[in-house]
Amino acid sequence: MTLREIAAIAHVSPASVSLVLNNKPGVSDAKRQEIQALLQKYQYGVPKAGVAAARQLLFLKYMRNGLVVEKNTGFVASILDAIEAECRSLQYTLRIEVCRENLADYIQQADFSQLDGVFVLGTELGADEYPVLERIPLPYVVLDNRMPDHPCVSITMNNHEMVHIAIRHAFSLGYRRIGYLKSSMHIQNFDDRSEAFFEEVRSLSMECGNNDVFELDPSPMGAYTDMSNFLKNGRTLPPCVFADNDTIALGAMRAFSESGIRVPENISIIGFDDISFSAMNGLSTMHVSTDRLGRMAVRIMDYVLHSEDLRDCKLLMGGRLVPRQSTVPYVS
Repeated sequence: MTLREIAAIAHVSPASVSLVLNNKPGVSDAKRQEIQALLQKYQYGVPKAGVAAARQLLFLKYMRNGLVVEKNTGFVASILDAIEAECRSLQYTLRIEVCRENLADYIQQADFSQLDGVFVLGTELGADEYPVLERIPLPYVVLDNRMPDHPCVSITMNNHEMVHIAIRHAFSLGYRRIGYLKSSMHIQNFDDRSEAFFEEVRSLSMECGNNDVFELDPSPMGAYTDMSNFLKNGRTLPPCVFADNDTIALGAMRAFSESGIRVPENISIIGFDDISFSAMNGLSTMHVSTDRLGRMAVRIMDYVLHSEDLRDCKLLMGGRLVPRQSTVPYVS
């Protein structure tokens, strides 16, 4: 007898059965007793004598629209590789699922009964969806999203600190006017970077006017197309620009090249993420240790599963500047 079959008999969703199995609230007392009776009747979840219960974790790759996650696959894949390696080290098995649909519907229909915990890729998770995660009947850890104002366990890069480092790098090279290649798509990481960018520009008394901000699609082709259109329409460029991520920076660099604008002779550019293509194209950027992020996520999950005192912890991981050929000292 499977969990879905038991749910069908009880006329509830598989998630409701998972709530009962994990002694979580969200099911009425009468229905809880009914489900418990069915679980006992069919001996569901009762381990065989002498067999230890398997420890299994789920990596839920959530894509609200996929624009950032799918176009930045190397970044996500690196995190996932690190999670898999650390799971093996701590003797967890890892299951991977992709949610392209409504998150609430996915959680409602999912079978969590054989799992110990859930990693949620929160890159594209919107603030309106944060409360939906509380329906997961297991401990969960959100990756790649700071999850502001939502009590949960999360781990991501320290966007504010890292953007400050990037802007100070430009300042140290003599730039006093700087532009911003800003994502036209709003996700928490980009919002954090935008806030940090203008914060540090003000702190250093640098100049960044309205015409120095270029909103670009956060995909390679989209950023290239949008920047090409700005250049065709006669927008002038500042001597240095910071991009919300490397994908945007590389798309813009292609547009610069086709318009006869040379990097770094005519414009310096700094990215964020340090994806593999950045080194190939000489892009100065902020390095995010995806290996550390993934491994630490598993260690945090392991701690959460063995402790009751870690239920609202936001971990921010620092990064480092990787200066390459795309940034040079300012020449008037």
